[in-house]
Amino acid sequence: MKTITVVITLLLSVVAKASTDSLTAGQSVASQCVKSVCPVVKIEVERLPDLNIPRAGHETFIVNGEYTVVGGHTNGFVPTPTAEYYKNGEWHLMQMVYNHDFGTALVLKSGKVLLAGGVAENIGVGQTFTAEFYDPATHTFEGFGSMNVKRAKVSALELDSGQVVVSGNWYHDDCIELFDGKKAFSFIKKVSVERSYPYIFRIAKDDALIISGYTSRGDSLFTPVADCLRGDTVSIPLLRTWHPLSSDCHPNDNFIGDERQGVWSYLMPVQDGNGQLAIAKVENATPHSDHRSENGNFTLLPTACPVPMQSQWDDTIEYSTIIADRRHGRAYMLGLNGNFRECPGNGLRYYLLAIDYTQDPAPLTLYYTDLQPVIPNCSLAVDGDGNLLITGGFTDNGNFKTSNIALLLHVGTQPLTAKSAPLWWQILLTVAALLILVALLYLFIYRRRHHRHPSKSVVMESADSLQLMNRICDLMENRQLYLNSDLKIIDVAMELGSNRYYISECINTNRGCSFNQFVNTYRIEYAQQLLRTHPDIKLSEVWMSSGFSTERTFLRAFKAITGMTPSEFKGKND
Repeated sequence: MKTITVVITLLLSVVAKASTDSLTAGQSVASQCVKSVCPVVKIEVERLPDLNIPRAGHETFIVNGEYTVVGGHTNGFVPTPTAEYYKNGEWHLMQMVYNHDFGTALVLKSGKVLLAGGVAENIGVGQTFTAEFYDPATHTFEGFGSMNVKRAKVSALELDSGQVVVSGNWYHDDCIELFDGKKAFSFIKKVSVERSYPYIFRIAKDDALIISGYTSRGDSLFTPVADCLRGDTVSIPLLRTWHPLSSDCHPNDNFIGDERQGVWSYLMPVQDGNGQLAIAKVENATPHSDHRSENGNFTLLPTACPVPMQSQWDDTIEYSTIIADRRHGRAYMLGLNGNFRECPGNGLRYYLLAIDYTQDPAPLTLYYTDLQPVIPNCSLAVDGDGNLLITGGFTDNGNFKTSNIALLLHVGTQPLTAKSAPLWWQILLTVAALLILVALLYLFIYRRRHHRHPSKSVVMESADSLQLMNRICDLMENRQLYLNSDLKIIDVAMELGSNRYYISECINTNRGCSFNQFVNTYRIEYAQQLLRTHPDIKLSEVWMSSGFSTERTFLRAFKAITGMTPSEFKGKND
């Protein structure tokens, strides 16, 4: 029996070695991610000179060949009317006309940048009307007017005519308005659903579709209804089961189409009720027509493997929006380890899911970095070499301590897909696979023959696992460790005089889930009890009292475990 186990181990190592060698030489391949069947590759992070001003809530883009950041807020959650551009190895500070903290920045076809909206006061209070142009050729700003509605967390998209569609808001009324490309904004219509940082998709030369996964107050938005610039609202069947993730990046960053051919295609991350992510492809159904399609064309992008939801360290990966590198035919979805807001001081790992969308099915590659000292701002940019620029962000789990860091993630030098293995390796892989099948068949027959007389050690292992599971549950139920938002698996291991591996394996074996999922089950039960016994309790008090570190994590876990939102649960119990 031991001999068979050793043989299988050796064969698996041969298969892993062949998979590693089939990738480009010189790459650091951490592992062949078994859970996601997705290659995992380490990338290098280059630290650029620091920004002059620490900031978050700002916009990052590349225009006129220069890395540029504008607006945001600095330490103390104080808006800063400054911008910076990177040239000759240093950041150059510029003065803007207005504050734009959580506003929008849209690079226009003219080469100028439209800056509009943002919060009005310190600590993210209020909204602004103001709009201005940034001219990268002269590094100057020109304030010229205001929008019809004061807005924060707003999105904008330019049409063929040079007009700009504007929509989205934060804790204020929303609508659709149109900027003429020069100086004036005009009201177009009310929206059916008020949204924050909405996706605005082109579906024709003069038309756009507007959706979002979040309301203007930050609550998760589960609706198939979309607003159109021209015509009535439409229903998107895909959105009945798939929820869009946040759209914090620039509205056009996820564009993968061809404007010259009239093909307006986009990628959007979506999530189902079980928490599984996928990539939605949004494409106009009539690419050569001047008339918009009925509802665009929303489909799931076929991928070579599922979107990996866990890393090789068993960390849950929490993804944000997609940014496309059209020059190289791939897109990236930024991810962080799931507990990043709980312990940023210990460092966090960045993940980049590369999506080679020009192929069918699209290959996925999960890149990862060493531990980094800052939670990134969601505004990203791709340079001409295909590398990803990250600037600023947070050094804690709030908005009050900002960072002046500037990082360049070197993915531009990575190949688009793994190279095929040589023929002799393919033969070796085939033989290894056959041997593994034979070994597994032998094990199956062996275990069936000895099923009625299991060894004492196996019985003891099962008993020990069950005993450990009971002790874990006792900690949760009697001492309510799950109410600690900083609870980690190592804390439970230390309480029980065990180690994190045994705790993780025990929970997975007995409950069929990860440690975080196990803990969240207790937290959601506690939250349900609060909602039942305190009908007037605020949602913020519920998720904080239940041990969650962020509202977003709470809402996602509540939906995944109960199949409904807290509001739906509360209404049902009422």
